[in-house]
Amino acid sequence: MTNFVYFISTTYLKDNTPLNENVDDKLLKSAIKEAQEIYIRDVIGSGIYNQLQTQAFASTLTNLNVTLLDSYIAPCLKYYTLTEAMLPMTFKLMNKSVASREADNARAVSVEEMTLIEGRYRDKAEYYANRLRDYLRTNTNDYPLFLNPGNTIDTIRPKSTAFSGGIYLPLRYDDCFFNYDFPNEEQ
Repeated sequence: MTNFVYFISTTYLKDNTPLNENVDDKLLKSAIKEAQEIYIRDVIGSGIYNQLQTQAFASTLTNLNVTLLDSYIAPCLKYYTLTEAMLPMTFKLMNKSVASREADNARAVSVEEMTLIEGRYRDKAEYYANRLRDYLRTNTNDYPLFLNPGNTIDTIRPKSTAFSGGIYLPLRYDDCFFNYDFPNEEQ
Protein backbone atom coordinates (compact mmCIF):
# COMPACT_ATOMS: atom_id res chain seq x y z
CA MET A 1 0.00 0.00 0.00
CA THR A 2 1.67 3.18 -1.16
CA ASN A 3 -0.66 5.80 0.32
CA PHE A 4 -0.93 5.79 4.09
CA VAL A 5 -4.00 7.36 5.67
CA TYR A 6 -4.04 8.17 9.39
CA PHE A 7 -7.27 7.00 11.03
CA ILE A 8 -7.00 9.77 13.65
CA SER A 9 -5.33 13.18 13.51
CA THR A 10 -2.92 14.78 15.94
CA THR A 11 -5.64 17.36 16.66
CA TYR A 12 -8.08 14.58 17.61
CA LEU A 13 -5.41 13.08 19.86
CA LYS A 14 -4.68 16.37 21.62
CA ASP A 15 -8.38 17.23 21.99
CA ASN A 16 -9.35 13.83 23.42
CA THR A 17 -6.42 12.94 25.67
CA PRO A 18 -4.35 14.68 28.35
CA LEU A 19 -1.64 15.49 25.75
CA ASN A 20 -0.39 19.04 25.91
CA GLU A 21 -0.90 21.22 22.84
CA ASN A 22 2.86 21.74 22.49
CA VAL A 23 3.67 18.04 21.89
CA ASP A 24 5.43 17.73 18.56
CA ASP A 25 3.07 16.56 15.78
CA LYS A 26 5.95 14.70 14.11
CA LEU A 27 6.38 12.56 17.20
CA LEU A 28 2.63 11.94 17.42
CA LYS A 29 2.27 11.03 13.73
CA SER A 30 4.98 8.44 14.13
CA ALA A 31 3.21 6.98 17.18
CA ILE A 32 -0.19 7.00 15.42
CA LYS A 33 1.25 5.17 12.42
CA GLU A 34 2.94 2.53 14.58
CA ALA A 35 -0.15 1.97 16.72
CA GLN A 36 -2.40 1.80 13.67
CA GLU A 37 -0.20 -0.68 11.82
CA ILE A 38 0.72 -2.83 14.82
CA TYR A 39 -2.46 -2.92 16.89
CA ILE A 40 -5.45 -1.83 14.81
CA ARG A 41 -4.54 -3.98 11.81
CA ASP A 42 -4.21 -6.97 14.18
CA VAL A 43 -7.67 -6.32 15.62
CA ILE A 44 -9.59 -5.76 12.37
CA GLY A 45 -7.43 -7.81 9.98
CA SER A 46 -5.80 -6.67 6.78
CA GLY A 47 -9.00 -7.03 4.73
CA ILE A 48 -10.92 -4.29 6.53
CA TYR A 49 -7.72 -2.32 7.19
CA ASN A 50 -6.85 -2.14 3.49
CA GLN A 51 -10.45 -1.34 2.58
CA LEU A 52 -10.48 1.58 5.06
CA GLN A 53 -7.14 2.85 3.76
CA THR A 54 -8.34 2.71 0.13
CA GLN A 55 -11.72 4.31 0.83
CA ALA A 56 -10.26 7.03 3.08
CA PHE A 57 -7.60 7.93 0.51
CA ALA A 58 -10.22 8.16 -2.26
CA SER A 59 -12.69 9.99 0.05
CA THR A 60 -15.30 7.29 -0.60
CA LEU A 61 -15.87 5.96 2.93
CA THR A 62 -19.20 4.19 3.34
CA ASN A 63 -21.49 5.15 6.23
CA LEU A 64 -20.70 1.80 7.90
CA ASN A 65 -16.97 2.47 7.70
CA VAL A 66 -17.39 6.02 9.00
CA THR A 67 -19.20 4.56 12.02
CA LEU A 68 -16.46 1.94 12.41
CA LEU A 69 -13.73 4.59 12.31
CA ASP A 70 -15.39 7.23 14.47
CA SER A 71 -17.08 5.08 17.11
CA TYR A 72 -14.79 2.09 17.43
CA ILE A 73 -11.35 2.50 15.86
CA ALA A 74 -10.61 6.09 16.95
CA PRO A 75 -11.10 5.50 20.73
CA CYS A 76 -8.99 2.35 20.56
CA LEU A 77 -6.27 3.94 18.43
CA LYS A 78 -5.92 6.99 20.66
CA TYR A 79 -4.96 4.86 23.67
CA TYR A 80 -2.63 2.61 21.69
CA THR A 81 -1.02 5.77 20.33
CA LEU A 82 -0.48 7.08 23.86
CA THR A 83 1.30 3.85 24.80
CA GLU A 84 3.52 4.12 21.71
CA ALA A 85 4.25 7.81 22.33
CA MET A 86 5.28 7.45 25.99
CA LEU A 87 8.87 6.39 25.33
CA PRO A 88 9.72 8.92 22.59
CA MET A 89 8.11 11.71 24.64
CA THR A 90 10.32 10.81 27.60
CA PHE A 91 13.59 9.91 25.89
CA LYS A 92 15.38 11.17 22.82
CA LEU A 93 17.89 9.15 20.85
CA MET A 94 20.94 11.34 20.37
CA ASN A 95 24.09 10.82 18.33
CA LYS A 96 26.12 9.62 21.32
CA SER A 97 23.53 8.57 23.88
CA VAL A 98 19.94 8.28 24.92
CA ALA A 99 18.87 11.39 26.82
CA SER A 100 15.78 12.12 28.85
CA ARG A 101 13.70 15.11 27.89
CA GLU A 102 13.18 17.73 30.58
CA ALA A 103 10.94 20.75 30.81
CA ASP A 104 11.77 24.09 32.39
CA ASN A 105 9.03 24.02 35.02
CA ALA A 106 8.17 20.32 35.28
CA ARG A 107 9.69 17.27 36.91
CA ALA A 108 10.40 14.28 34.68
CA VAL A 109 8.66 11.09 35.77
CA SER A 110 10.57 8.02 36.84
CA VAL A 111 10.65 4.88 34.72
CA GLU A 112 8.32 3.22 37.22
CA GLU A 113 5.79 6.04 36.94
CA MET A 114 6.02 5.97 33.16
CA THR A 115 5.45 2.20 33.15
CA LEU A 116 2.39 2.65 35.38
CA ILE A 117 0.92 5.33 33.10
CA GLU A 118 1.66 3.30 29.98
CA GLY A 119 -0.04 0.28 31.56
CA ARG A 120 -3.18 2.28 32.31
CA TYR A 121 -3.39 3.48 28.70
CA ARG A 122 -2.74 -0.05 27.41
CA ASP A 123 -5.60 -1.38 29.59
CA LYS A 124 -7.94 1.22 28.09
CA ALA A 125 -6.73 0.43 24.57
CA GLU A 126 -7.35 -3.28 25.13
CA TYR A 127 -10.85 -2.55 26.41
CA TYR A 128 -11.65 -0.56 23.26
CA ALA A 129 -9.99 -3.23 21.08
CA ASN A 130 -12.34 -5.85 22.53
CA ARG A 131 -15.28 -3.50 22.01
CA LEU A 132 -14.21 -3.04 18.37
CA ARG A 133 -13.78 -6.78 17.90
CA ASP A 134 -17.22 -7.48 19.43
CA TYR A 135 -18.82 -4.91 17.11
CA LEU A 136 -17.26 -6.56 14.06
CA ARG A 137 -18.24 -10.05 15.21
CA THR A 138 -21.82 -8.90 15.76
CA ASN A 139 -21.95 -7.26 12.33
CA THR A 140 -20.17 -9.79 10.10
CA ASN A 141 -22.85 -9.36 7.44
CA ASP A 142 -21.88 -5.68 7.14
CA TYR A 143 -18.13 -6.42 7.40
CA PRO A 144 -17.51 -9.70 5.52
CA LEU A 145 -13.78 -8.94 5.29
CA PHE A 146 -13.52 -9.44 9.04
CA LEU A 147 -14.02 -13.20 8.68
CA ASN A 148 -12.51 -13.43 5.18
CA PRO A 149 -9.61 -10.94 5.00
CA GLY A 150 -8.05 -12.70 1.99
CA ASN A 151 -5.48 -15.39 1.44
CA THR A 152 -2.35 -13.70 0.15
CA ILE A 153 1.02 -14.11 1.83
CA ASP A 154 0.71 -10.76 3.61
CA THR A 155 -2.83 -11.30 4.91
CA ILE A 156 -3.26 -10.55 8.59
CA ARG A 157 -6.19 -12.32 10.19
CA PRO A 158 -7.91 -10.59 13.12
CA LYS A 159 -6.63 -11.64 16.53
CA SER A 160 -9.22 -13.21 18.79
CA THR A 161 -8.31 -11.18 21.88
CA ALA A 162 -6.50 -7.98 22.74
CA PHE A 163 -5.29 -9.11 26.11
CA SER A 164 -1.92 -10.68 26.62
CA GLY A 165 -1.21 -12.14 30.01
CA GLY A 166 1.31 -14.39 31.65
CA ILE A 167 -1.09 -17.05 32.88
CA TYR A 168 -1.03 -20.47 31.24
CA LEU A 169 -4.40 -22.17 31.05
CA PRO A 170 -4.15 -25.71 29.69
CA LEU A 171 -6.66 -27.02 27.20
CA ARG A 172 -7.19 -30.24 29.14
CA TYR A 173 -7.37 -30.96 32.84
CA ASP A 174 -4.74 -33.69 32.52
CA ASP A 175 -2.18 -31.20 31.13
CA CYS A 176 -2.47 -29.20 34.31
CA PHE A 177 -1.26 -31.91 36.65
CA PHE A 178 1.06 -33.93 34.44
CA ASN A 179 4.03 -35.13 36.50
CA TYR A 180 2.84 -33.32 39.61
CA ASP A 181 3.57 -35.11 42.85
CA PHE A 182 0.51 -34.58 45.04
CA PRO A 183 1.21 -34.68 48.79
CA ASN A 184 -0.16 -37.54 50.81
CA GLU A 185 -3.43 -36.48 52.45
CA GLU A 186 -2.64 -38.43 55.61
CA GLN A 187 0.31 -36.24 56.54
